[in-house]
Amino acid sequence: MLESVTALVKSRTFPPVLLMFGEEDFLLEEAYNTLVEAAVERNGMESFNVDVIDGSDISQETLVEMASAYPMMSERRVVAVRHFDKMSGVGISSGRSSSKTTSTKAGNAQTASAKAKETPEKKSPLSTYFRNPAPTTFLILQASADELNGLKAALKNQKQPEKAQKKLAAAKFPYNVLLEECEWIEFPKLYERELPSWVAERFKSLGRTIQPDACELLVAQSGESLRDLHNEIQKIITFAPDKRSLSREDIADVIGASKNYNIFELQRMIGERKLSKALEISQRMLTADKQELLIITMLTRYFTILWKLSEIIHQTQNHFELAKALDISAYFVPEYLGVLKNYTRSQIESAFYALCDADVSIKSSTVEDADVVIQKMLTRLITA
Repeated sequence: MLESVTALVKSRTFPPVLLMFGEEDFLLEEAYNTLVEAAVERNGMESFNVDVIDGSDISQETLVEMASAYPMMSERRVVAVRHFDKMSGVGISSGRSSSKTTSTKAGNAQTASAKAKETPEKKSPLSTYFRNPAPTTFLILQASADELNGLKAALKNQKQPEKAQKKLAAAKFPYNVLLEECEWIEFPKLYERELPSWVAERFKSLGRTIQPDACELLVAQSGESLRDLHNEIQKIITFAPDKRSLSREDIADVIGASKNYNIFELQRMIGERKLSKALEISQRMLTADKQELLIITMLTRYFTILWKLSEIIHQTQNHFELAKALDISAYFVPEYLGVLKNYTRSQIESAFYALCDADVSIKSSTVEDADVVIQKMLTRLITA
């Protein structure tokens, strides 16, 4: 298992075969394109040494022929296969268990042995190639393999090693051979709490820094799609080319969020129990754009953090330890500590009921006006 495409590119040492898969489609596609671009030798012989193909358009035999060919006046060939999972014969049972069943029913060991030789794994030229690949070829296989999703996390979970073993044992051909014999890298789905850090790292890679509250605003306004976040980041870089350090105000200017009437200002007013101001901010937000579900989602997260903080505050006063336990930036810890002085645990619990009722009302087919639902909810949150 490989951890980082960046490290692979920097090392300039590419494995003979690399399988790439995972739920985070944007990162998977981006890494695939990055590796193809990095591995190709720009010496005028690219047309002879590079094959970029779709798995649905090629047979296993042809793929092996391409990968086995020698490079022409270059150190290596690059064969990149997008949608490897769509290639005929990929992602099917190896037939091992079925052979055993056949043997039991027939009671004939020789018949079972003959049938075993006919399994997809036995017949496939990929099986032989993956076990002994051409050292002068970099074969990149990008695939959608749902049964493999979560393998990286399972292998790292030392407390429950059986999860990883179960996934490995259930892998179908040719993934079973690839995982055993070749390098692979997974791009797992990022959790919501990981998105601000991802945004910060993305800006850092572009030579910029961004404040934690600006990261939170960008994620809140753009949603959980990395593709959408990437597009917003590119927009920010384009419209603020001279800004090396980005603040919440900078982000608001570009993405169209109000500097004074946004979800974070609303949270702050709720934390300070300022009902009239909270109602004003929510009204402005709803007038500018229908953001009632965003408001409910973010406030649910807000009170969840407060609830967790109320449970662990007596265990440590260290802001970095608290931030780690709460899955937030240490930058926000003082703010939450201040809010906790204004809310008891029973009031926080009551807040969850108010948020749940508002969520049901908003999603109901007989919903009353969304503005009224949000106003009632805020009144319950602040005056409870």
